[in-house]
Amino acid sequence: MKKLSLMVSTLLLVFPAAGHAAKEAVAPPVMVSAGKCDKLIVAGKDMTKQCKNQVASVPLPGGAVMFIFTQGKTLIGFTGDATKLAGDKKTGIAGVPVVDVNIRSGQEPKIIPASEGVCKFSDPYSGKPAIVSCTAKTAEGTFTGSFKSNGKPPKAQ
Repeated sequence: MKKLSLMVSTLLLVFPAAGHAAKEAVAPPVMVSAGKCDKLIVAGKDMTKQCKNQVASVPLPGGAVMFIFTQGKTLIGFTGDATKLAGDKKTGIAGVPVVDVNIRSGQEPKIIPASEGVCKFSDPYSGKPAIVSCTAKTAEGTFTGSFKSNGKPPKAQ
């Protein structure tokens, strides 16, 4: 998990979504939930077998949130516009539109704009298993990540 935390911290420093000069930036907490990765599709290819059984969430400046799935040493981040958060009180599931998919597997991140997409999620602090389910259509294909937590609260990294 320390590698994930280091890689996510690097993502925050590199991605334009961070939007602040390095001397002003204070990295927000990276929250990591343990559980089961049910599905991971990367550019139309099924990578579920390589998906780690954890998901990270990171609030970003400007009202964005990123949900990060890990495939081996590659991070797949779905950036959602949290200013357009919508939820269903009955089901307890909220959703944000996906604006882009971020892939980090080496030195340079790859940011792919999403033509459409949504991340749905439930409260990870409820004491019940929480879900994170993201899908995005891009020029490079469809990206999907689906995760169910073990019911324990996420841990700050």
